[in-house]
Amino acid sequence: MTLPPLSTAIAGGEDAVHLRLLERVRQAGLPHTVHAHAPTRTVDEARKSLDFDVTRIVKTIAFGLRGGGLLLAALRGTRRVAYPGLARALGQTRRDLAALSPDEVPARLGVSPGSVSPVPLDPDTIVLVDADVLAIDPTLYCGLGRPDRTLEIAPADLLALTGGRTADFSK
Repeated sequence: MTLPPLSTAIAGGEDAVHLRLLERVRQAGLPHTVHAHAPTRTVDEARKSLDFDVTRIVKTIAFGLRGGGLLLAALRGTRRVAYPGLARALGQTRRDLAALSPDEVPARLGVSPGSVSPVPLDPDTIVLVDADVLAIDPTLYCGLGRPDRTLEIAPADLLALTGGRTADFSK
């Protein structure tokens, strides 16, 4: 399957981005399951409407970097970002990081807030996976570019898929 450029996928919206993410997961050849369900955007919504163990949900927060780069920070959905740890992992200061606003998420990633995946489509995107995520057993649930689709994958496989690195940045 030939995929359109990232800019075309973003312009095409969530469906196009989702298909690119799904193809990237499939090409990696790692064991995974894609779950279809009612749209959910938060851990609280998932707790109410999905059968997933919420302690195994991994959320991804997108940050813009002062130099213009993009960071995807993946952490357990029940935890919060510890900004000093996140900045330290990047070798930057807290002022160098800004979480994308609800308007910036679709503009920069092509998905709605709550649908951000830790799987980057742009090779220049930095991915950090909180060290706590690796303790999730046996699999975790994370975004796949649509609020009604969830990727289930082993933590080590997610790390390999994203090309990310681990750091301690949650509390």
